[in-house]
Amino acid sequence: MIEIEGLSKRYHDNIVLEDIELKIQEGEVIGIIGPSGTGKSTLLRCIDQLEIPDKGIISLDGIRVDLSKKNKKEIIKIRQNTGMVFQKFNLFEKKTALENVMEGLIVVKKMKKEEARKLALEELEKVGMLSFANHYPKHMSGGQQQRVAIARALAMKPRLLLLDEPTSALDPELVGEVLEVIKEIAAKGFTMLLVSHEMNFVKSVSNRVIFLDKGHIVEDGTPKEVFEHPKNQRTKDFFSKMSILNQPEYVI
Repeated sequence: MIEIEGLSKRYHDNIVLEDIELKIQEGEVIGIIGPSGTGKSTLLRCIDQLEIPDKGIISLDGIRVDLSKKNKKEIIKIRQNTGMVFQKFNLFEKKTALENVMEGLIVVKKMKKEEARKLALEELEKVGMLSFANHYPKHMSGGQQQRVAIARALAMKPRLLLLDEPTSALDPELVGEVLEVIKEIAAKGFTMLLVSHEMNFVKSVSNRVIFLDKGHIVEDGTPKEVFEHPKNQRTKDFFSKMSILNQPEYVI
């Protein structure tokens, strides 16, 4: 089990997250939804230490880390156990797809180059990008770049996979190919936190859904409970303003 305790983050007077408590079971896929600017992406970035929260503890694989203290050794510990997929891919433009996947294995996992290369090729094959191993990001579509980014995260063999709006920067016709890859990963039992505005996809792929509003978890339950029988008025208002049924169904 992975546990987040008392995670809080503010920017000046703006409270983004306040005392977030979250227990994540092995193999859970947790969809995180809510209005824009309510702390969804910040939550993932604080867990991965890309943002330093004001306070908060993460317990993972017997490691208990104070996230508010920027300690290089502890950041490495966390990143050895987590994988992050960003909205805008964040690939190194001057590295090939293969080199992008190898980078974390060499720098964070301290693997030898040949071992990292072998693993990186395996992960690229899993996401259908082996034929693009020697291509640079500028020669790939957005969907292809995101699949490389997913391979990069999976290559780290993370205990926890963090996906921050993985389709928001894609053209509509490319969304489906990335969502298919994510669904395949979920089916393999990866533990995942998924921030997404693709509501039907969140509903179909998640075991559990969290609704964040103004930095607080106001709803936490199964997809059926949260989408069809929300208890909190803020959640009800959110769904009433959007037509979920009119979104495409990403069922594979």
